[in-house]
Amino acid sequence: MINISSETDIWSIALSHLGAESVTLYDDPRKSAKLCRVLYPGIKDAVLRAYPWRCARVQRSLAMLGTAPSNRYTYGFALPTDPYCLWVPKILNQDLEYDVEGRNLLSDEASVTVNYIWRVTNPGIFDTLLVEAIAERLASTLAFPITGIVPLSKDLWNLYMLKLQEARTADSVEGEMEEYESNALIEVR
Repeated sequence: MINISSETDIWSIALSHLGAESVTLYDDPRKSAKLCRVLYPGIKDAVLRAYPWRCARVQRSLAMLGTAPSNRYTYGFALPTDPYCLWVPKILNQDLEYDVEGRNLLSDEASVTVNYIWRVTNPGIFDTLLVEAIAERLASTLAFPITGIVPLSKDLWNLYMLKLQEARTADSVEGEMEEYESNALIEVR
């Protein structure tokens, strides 16, 4: 298990893949730290959007807007801003017809509940596979600016893709375990 307490811990993992010195201070003046400060927020959000990580899932009923923002649908709902909603992988209302425009979800239903991925700001709650995926993607992006080696960037991108696949596999197995455990309890009764 990886013990992460700050963004710089993830930066250091990424930099270690490149043979670069680790970073311990957020405001480290070295080129590698400056690149990490600039690139990390967007990369973290992209990795969070790439997969419905369990540690970043939130369920919430949406707040209805005062007026319908569309002629096509009756109701408008504001997508969550606290925490900021990055991706809505699942609408919990069955067979809901909807559209998303900007930061609004539009529908003919009077209430909407969503599962969404939020912009996690505390790396301490990240799943180990999420940490590894962010570090691999960051390392892939940093590879050329830091080492000048183009093939290294491609190799690290492939490792990032493998981490996403590993997360999918782990998630499906964990889902099967939850189902198995709940079935086992029913059978015992």
